[in-house]
Amino acid sequence: MDIVACTDKWFAMPTGVMMYSVCVNNPDVDIAFHIIVDGSVTSKEQKDLEETIAPFEGKTRKTLVFYDVDVTKFPSFPIIKAGTGVTQAAYYRLMLSEILPKDIHKVLYLDGDIIVRHSLLPLWNTDLKEHPVGVVTDGIEGNLEFYHRLNYPPQLGYFNSGVMLVNLEYWREQEVTGTFMRYMQEHADSIKYCDQDVLNVVFSNNKVVLPIKYNLTSGFLWKLPQYNYNKYEKEVLEARKDPVIVHFAGFKPWKAYYREPKHPFLSTFHHYQNQTKWKGMKIDKRSVKLRIINFIADVLRKYGLKSQITPTGNDYIDIAPID
Repeated sequence: MDIVACTDKWFAMPTGVMMYSVCVNNPDVDIAFHIIVDGSVTSKEQKDLEETIAPFEGKTRKTLVFYDVDVTKFPSFPIIKAGTGVTQAAYYRLMLSEILPKDIHKVLYLDGDIIVRHSLLPLWNTDLKEHPVGVVTDGIEGNLEFYHRLNYPPQLGYFNSGVMLVNLEYWREQEVTGTFMRYMQEHADSIKYCDQDVLNVVFSNNKVVLPIKYNLTSGFLWKLPQYNYNKYEKEVLEARKDPVIVHFAGFKPWKAYYREPKHPFLSTFHHYQNQTKWKGMKIDKRSVKLRIINFIADVLRKYGLKSQITPTGNDYIDIAPID
């Protein structure tokens, strides 16, 4: 099984936790991890990732190869809005067919902000036939803004790019990387969700839709859903009960400071993180000024001198911890 992830310095630790969860739940499978990095990932962080999979090498092979991306060759990446939790590394997956060796014909792409809870073999063995990708519907697919902005019919749906079974042979034969780059150059003003928008436009009418349990995104856990509940009810209920992959899209469980409601699978991330060398590690990307502002505001709220944070409307459903 060939598994790909893209990371920079901000996602190195979460990617390691993701890899650990893969290895724990796929002990009898040979796995080659292909990690695409840029210059921000240090040799120490690369060594940490290598050491994460080392204990699992025995009856099966668990290997890791790094691929360095020269970002200067790709100056057309649209600007990513600050505060989204997304970094430029999100765009690197658009170049999989150019970066990976030609003898690799299929890969499973996994974002760094996910946890794998069960075997990935049923997903890996999905027959894509002549389709370029196997993908899972996004939890906010029902937001019509996507289709107005990207100019394609809502009937074609909108998928999340954090889990993708990729037919590299198709990508190479159809030279889709060039198609991606041209779209970004010509429609930069329309792109809001980075690579995900690009992939949805290019593959809008040519994809295999996979069960939601393979990419349970945050939108499927909101009290006020933004998807067709009647259409997906059975799948969503199954996925909530026992997901194969939990994707912390929009919520990062390693953040040092939360203002948003806490994700119902937060304990799932900590369950795996606490078995790695990153046990208890938090990442705080706030500026010193913002930390001071947040601290003062929290103290004032504690003593009733400032109003509490108003709910956004995207509160999560209640789920008992399952890990």
